[in-house]
Amino acid sequence: MPGPARRFPALQAPRPTRIAVECTGDGARFALLDQGQYLAPRPVAGGSAAGSRQLRVALIGISMMLLGGDDVRIEVTVGAGVTLEVIEPAGMVAYDAEGKQSRWTLEAVLAEDAVLIWEGAPVVAAAGSNVLRETRVQLAAGARILIRETLVLGRSGEEAGPLRSRTRLAGPAGDYLYEDLDLHGPRHRAVGVLGTSKVLDSATAAGWRPQSLPPDGGPGRTAAQRLDLAAEGAVVRALAATAHEAARGTDPEYRYWKEQLLAEPRPDPARLKMAQSAYVHRPIPHPPGSGAPLGTPEPAEVAGNPSSSGPASGCGS
Repeated sequence: MPGPARRFPALQAPRPTRIAVECTGDGARFALLDQGQYLAPRPVAGGSAAGSRQLRVALIGISMMLLGGDDVRIEVTVGAGVTLEVIEPAGMVAYDAEGKQSRWTLEAVLAEDAVLIWEGAPVVAAAGSNVLRETRVQLAAGARILIRETLVLGRSGEEAGPLRSRTRLAGPAGDYLYEDLDLHGPRHRAVGVLGTSKVLDSATAAGWRPQSLPPDGGPGRTAAQRLDLAAEGAVVRALAATAHEAARGTDPEYRYWKEQLLAEPRPDPARLKMAQSAYVHRPIPHPPGSGAPLGTPEPAEVAGNPSSSGPASGCGS
C-alpha cells in the first residue's frame, strides 16, 4: 500500500519593510522602522525639530534584487499631520530570470492631513525579466501624496522584459487615480503608449492640485506633459530614449510641486490631537499574512527609535 502523502510546509511571504511615523508634541517621530528581507529603512533625519513635523527616511538595499520570484513589499503609515519623505538612493534592476515574475509592492495609509513624498529611483526591466509593480495608497481627509517614478525598458542596447505597473490612489470619496500600465510584448510600442521611447518618467500628485511652473520655470520643462485628474490631483510625464533626457522634462515640475507641499502651513493642533488619538488606539489592519497591523510595533522589531515603547504624547499638547 502506498504510504501517507508527503506534506510540505507552506512557503512564507517575504518579510515586508515597514515604516510608521506619528506626531508627538510639537514634532514627529518614527513609531516603527522594521527591516524587511530586501530593504532597510534608515532615517535621514532621526526626528524633527521643535515646531516641525517632517521626517525623512532612505530605503537601503540589503539583498540583491530583483531576481525571478522576488517579492519586495513596503508598508507605510503616516500619522495625522506628519510629512514623511521616502528616498530611494539607488536605482533597481530587474535581472534576466528567463521570464519568471518578480514583484514590487508599496502599500501606504495616510491619516488626516498627512503628507507622503515618495522620491523613487529608476526601475530598469532588463531583457528576460518579468516585473509586476504595484502602488496602493489610501488617503484620509486632507491627506496629500507626491510620487516620483521612472520606468526604464531595458538596459542600453537591449529589449525589455515584460513590465506591468498598477497604481491606485484612493481618498474618502473614491479613487483619485487608478491606472494599469501593461507593457508586455509589443504593447509598449503602440501609438499612445510609449511608441519608440524607452523611458517613462512621471510625477503624480493626489489629494491636492499643484500649481504648474511659470513659463520660464526651467530648461526642458516643455518636454513633459501635464494631466489634471478629475479629482484633486495631477500627473506630469515625459517620454524619452534615456533616463536623463526624461528627467530633464519632469524634474523641474516635481521639485516645484515638492516645494509647494513642504511650504504649506501646519494643520490646526486641535484637529491633529483628535486624529492622532484615533491613529494610536485603532491600528490599521493589514492583509492576512503581512505581519502585525501598523501602529502596533513590537519593541524588538523597532530600530533606532528609543522612545517607541510608549504611546506618543498628544499633538499640539
